[in-house]
Amino acid sequence: MRRTPQSKLSEEELRLAIQVYKTTSEGVVILDATGKIQLVNPAFTAITGYSAEEVIGQKPPILKYGRQGAGFYANIWATVHDAGKWQGEIWHRRKNGEIYPTWVTVSAIRNEAGSITHCAAVILDITRLKRVEEQLHLVSKVIENTVEGIVVTDIHGSIQLVNPAFTAITGYSPEEVIGKNPRILNSGRHDAEFYISMWASIHETGKWEGEIWNRRKNGEIYPEWLTISAVSDEMGKITHYAATFTDITERKSYEERIVYQAHHDTLTGLPNRTFFQNLTSQLDHAKQQNQMLAVLIIDLDRFKGINESLGHSAGDRLLQGVAERLKSCVRDGDIVARLGGDEFALLLTQITSEKDVVRRVRHIAEVFKEPLICGSEEIFTSMSMGISLYPADGKDMEELLKNADTALYRARELGGGHYQFYTPEMNSKAFERLALETDLRKALDRQEFVLYYQPKVDMQTGQIVGMETLIRWEHPDLGTVSPAEFISLAEETGLIIPIGEWVLHTACKQNKAWQQAGFSPLRVAVNLSARQFRQTDLVATVARVLHETGLDPEYLELEITESIALENADRTIATLNELRTLGVRISIDDFGTGYSSLSYLKKFPIDTLKIDRSFVREIDTNLSDAAIVTAIITLAHSLNLKVVAEGVETPVQQAFLLKQKCDEMQGYLFSRPVPVSSFERLMAASTKGGSAND
Repeated sequence: MRRTPQSKLSEEELRLAIQVYKTTSEGVVILDATGKIQLVNPAFTAITGYSAEEVIGQKPPILKYGRQGAGFYANIWATVHDAGKWQGEIWHRRKNGEIYPTWVTVSAIRNEAGSITHCAAVILDITRLKRVEEQLHLVSKVIENTVEGIVVTDIHGSIQLVNPAFTAITGYSPEEVIGKNPRILNSGRHDAEFYISMWASIHETGKWEGEIWNRRKNGEIYPEWLTISAVSDEMGKITHYAATFTDITERKSYEERIVYQAHHDTLTGLPNRTFFQNLTSQLDHAKQQNQMLAVLIIDLDRFKGINESLGHSAGDRLLQGVAERLKSCVRDGDIVARLGGDEFALLLTQITSEKDVVRRVRHIAEVFKEPLICGSEEIFTSMSMGISLYPADGKDMEELLKNADTALYRARELGGGHYQFYTPEMNSKAFERLALETDLRKALDRQEFVLYYQPKVDMQTGQIVGMETLIRWEHPDLGTVSPAEFISLAEETGLIIPIGEWVLHTACKQNKAWQQAGFSPLRVAVNLSARQFRQTDLVATVARVLHETGLDPEYLELEITESIALENADRTIATLNELRTLGVRISIDDFGTGYSSLSYLKKFPIDTLKIDRSFVREIDTNLSDAAIVTAIITLAHSLNLKVVAEGVETPVQQAFLLKQKCDEMQGYLFSRPVPVSSFERLMAASTKGGSAND
């Protein structure tokens, strides 16, 4: 038979088909009408692991592993029979037992009569495709569920994709931003240089990350931590940009709170010492403008006494009140800080001269003349202030604070309610004070303290009726150091407690020794400092000393100042009552120098008022002083109290006091404070009938 071109073409097509059948990567299976395998190609063997010999004559269930049931396969054959074709996913088992996914296409082959004679199945191993699909699904879930906002743009900056977190953070839905530029989020807080630097980093390194402020749909500006990465194709060409960001509003707020707490006082809300020490911008500005600044360190007078007598909660309220009042005293640009305890600091700006500082300081002092209300208590408080000036007294805050603190010590030495400007000479005094404190701590152990006694003389008889104890410090290098130089230092350091107990014990012991030596019994007066009087075990200490020394309580008088008595009047009354129960006498020293309330005075269980020497000094020339002294004597006698005048130095003063019926006197007119041996001679002379100043 002669072949036609058409039949040659058909043979060519057949040859090509056979070639494709043998070389394709897809498995091909030919089945007869009964479903038995007639033919498989090499790819089938590669996919399944079965050779042609192992499967020819078998039915496809040889590949089944049980995931799909009989109904599944029945549906395949029904579809092929009716429609001529079926395709879908089928899970198979390789010869080695491995389960894998395939994409199968089954086609019917019919004869000229239309009957199915064979079926051809094409099998594609989609294991890698399924793995990629699963990975893409996982990535999609991560993108959908991550708390970080995600934005993907094309090379031109047009937004292609955003995730739900983007919407949650920014408020924009995908529909509102797809196709838009991320610039719609710009807050306006960053300048052009910021963005130029950002994109330069992306182009050079393929990445940028950092803190940025953006704007939500509702207009709120918020901080975020943003990472932008360039996305490249297989050729290394950038095709997209992917950005992830986290809203760090809470973290920033937390950080700000931590920084705030580290630089502010929790009780008053004022900046603290750390904040104040790190002030530099104000100094830089003052330097540029050639301006003066003033640094004030303020210490509340008698705060420890208030704190101990009224309690710490009242002390805290007092500090809060002081903080508010100080803030009311300053101008814009000034800074008020609490350095710790009862110390505050002020930085005063807009200063033109030292006189300007004085005016500001006096204004502060004037404001604090009004009492502070702490619960049900009205508290009068004064303050000591140390002042340093910029640039004269320091070029940085550390030096200014140090010098203001040095000036504060000098102000305290003046007795409270004073201010002092720093002078270079104060540094040497501060060094001397430190050396004195060191020696003071050793003085008790070294037995360097001695007691002097000043007689109290009866106005009518001129006889010695008592004596006041006064401490002296016999320093091995400095000689005799007066109480004025070390008592305040002892009070500050707490050394006044052991020193005060030593004075009490020594005075009681000496008085008992004099009585045992045959001298007429006299009452010895011992001064109690503010810190001693606040001690909770004061009464127990006095009782113990009396027991140890054997002195009858009748011959001990305890003196407290008017200001100490009024720190907490109710507590004072309770303590004095306990002391009176022991049998000791109580005297109010320096009367007239404080702010006594007569209603409290009549409640105090006391025996004696001592008129302060400042009123006695000029009673012969100052009508006001004379009137005050007369009034005190009259008041005391009306309350059945004795009166002792201090600092009597002239016969004129003596005559005036005698005329006003003052009970007792002490002063240089009769005797200076003298050591034990000298006082014994005074007592001996008085016992013989002479007056103390004979």
